[in-house]
Amino acid sequence: MLAAAAAAPDYFIWATQARLGKSLVIKALRFLAAIFTLALATSAAAQNSVDEAERGIVRVVVILQTSEGRMLYGSGSGFVVAPNLVVTNAHVVAPARQGAEFGVAVVPPQGDGLLPATIIRYSPLTELALLEFRGGPEMAPLTISTVEPHTGDGVVALGYPDVDYQGASGADLLRPAPPSRTSGQIASLRDRAPTGDPIPTINHQAVISSGSSGGPLLDECGRVIGVNSWHVSGADTRETRGVSTRAAQLLQFLDEAGVTPTLSDERCLSFAERIQAERSATIDALQAQNQELEAKLETADRLTRIAVVILIGGTLALFVAVCVLGAVVLSRRREQGAGQVAVSHAQPHVQHHPPEPFEAPRKRMGVMTIVGGAAIAAILIVAAGIALIRAQSGQPQPTATAASDFSGSISCTLDREASSGAQGVADMSFTASGSLCVNERTLYAPIDDGARYRRAIVLGEARALDVLTIDPVSGEFRRERYPLDDEAFTHANEAVASSGVGRGCTGEGASEAVARRNETLMRFAQGTPSQRLVWRCEKR
Repeated sequence: MLAAAAAAPDYFIWATQARLGKSLVIKALRFLAAIFTLALATSAAAQNSVDEAERGIVRVVVILQTSEGRMLYGSGSGFVVAPNLVVTNAHVVAPARQGAEFGVAVVPPQGDGLLPATIIRYSPLTELALLEFRGGPEMAPLTISTVEPHTGDGVVALGYPDVDYQGASGADLLRPAPPSRTSGQIASLRDRAPTGDPIPTINHQAVISSGSSGGPLLDECGRVIGVNSWHVSGADTRETRGVSTRAAQLLQFLDEAGVTPTLSDERCLSFAERIQAERSATIDALQAQNQELEAKLETADRLTRIAVVILIGGTLALFVAVCVLGAVVLSRRREQGAGQVAVSHAQPHVQHHPPEPFEAPRKRMGVMTIVGGAAIAAILIVAAGIALIRAQSGQPQPTATAASDFSGSISCTLDREASSGAQGVADMSFTASGSLCVNERTLYAPIDDGARYRRAIVLGEARALDVLTIDPVSGEFRRERYPLDDEAFTHANEAVASSGVGRGCTGEGASEAVARRNETLMRFAQGTPSQRLVWRCEKR
């Protein structure tokens, strides 16, 4: 009997662990499949970032109104930097400043056709112009990189070169069409433009022609590193080079116009580096999953042991109670039998005496023994139940965080009353993940025990520190800009270089690395910010 009772708990343990192990193995396999699917999707997303940028490229046209009607006077390229705002070259729209008979319009890559535009900023010294348009399809602004380019980096040029439209009519040029794409490498970096003007430029091998003027030069991650402005040829070799105004000059131009573009301060990884980063992220995720599985197995083993203790304790308590109850019943029957015999053989003249005083306490003792045994059994069962409940409550439970709710497509409206220095700044939109990864590239680190998230960015030509803060609960997105002197700017750049923070939002300790860099850079956020912008954001 005892051998069978001892074997039952072993079988119970084995069956429980077998069922749990099978369930966890299935979950692990599903997780592995999801991880590899995610890795492939991430790799595809990295390769398609230039494709995403194509949706923000427009053709810029100058229309001449004559007595015979409208005619196409000239065209170039441009790209969206903020909602309803397009950057192009100054020389592309220069004719439109000659008289009221000239007008400017943009032709999006898809939609119905022309969108009238207005020149809101014009800088021939930097060869840049800013246009504002209304209507048309939704076009996401391109991200501008604040990372210094290097010779040999791969680049992509997008635009509408005239070489692609030989023999095309004016009507053909006014119809929406996808932009042209060429690629190459950075050949050299120069401090002057081909015109001799002091404009920092990038000489590159991506083929461009006249209609490419004003289009973006992108890195391999689809972020703007320059604005295509000239194309030159060698006098003897006839080798052709494209020349672009650097992104630092563009950012200074936009800052003076009060425009806040989408920025990225993360280096663009090569394909091999992206594969390595994705492999590291997959390994980290698998290690985390293994730790979770080990914790669940440990919890299951603990719960099984508790269940066995309850079973044994309850069985023993029940056995004791039954034994005590049986002893009391047998005792009562013996007393009743003895009493009957005594009455049947008693002589008539014998006087019966009352029961001895020890009989009542003995009965009470039996009752108390039964109650005590039952109480012990109850206490054992309740104590084991409490231990079981505590063990279950100690397991990690999934909780919904404010950051996970603040994910997806986010639309932000500028709060002009709460902002300062917001002239010309527009509303904006971006995408965010549950870990506060913005536009799948920029990771924000939690502060205030996860109530808010922050990212500090050092701007090159502007020589300033931007502190970006997101409050997922209230939906507030705040940008505060602190000017940096030469010494602070140098130290801030050294801090960025030594932080080890790369492009993307995955990798071991990515959030901790961003938090450490934020903490280092916040030492340079001294005094009152020169500009404070506040947006109110919500999911679309």
